[in-house]
Amino acid sequence: MSNSHADELRKARAAFVEDRRAHITEAVGLLPANRHAAFQEVREALDLQAEIEALDRAIRDEETLAERPKGTG
Repeated sequence: MSNSHADELRKARAAFVEDRRAHITEAVGLLPANRHAAFQEVREALDLQAEIEALDRAIRDEETLAERPKGTG
């Protein structure tokens, strides 16, 4: 059974993963010349990682809710 809420969360997660990867690529490109800017890019990537982990929890929650009989969740 399709769970549209979980599907939407998965789409958001995929976008965040793409952004995280872009920040890391940018950070690597800045090294070693501009360590401060590279550090800022890594911080952005880590912030995104925290959001990705929150989305993973939300996806699991939506999947659990979808498995419950109606009216119990």
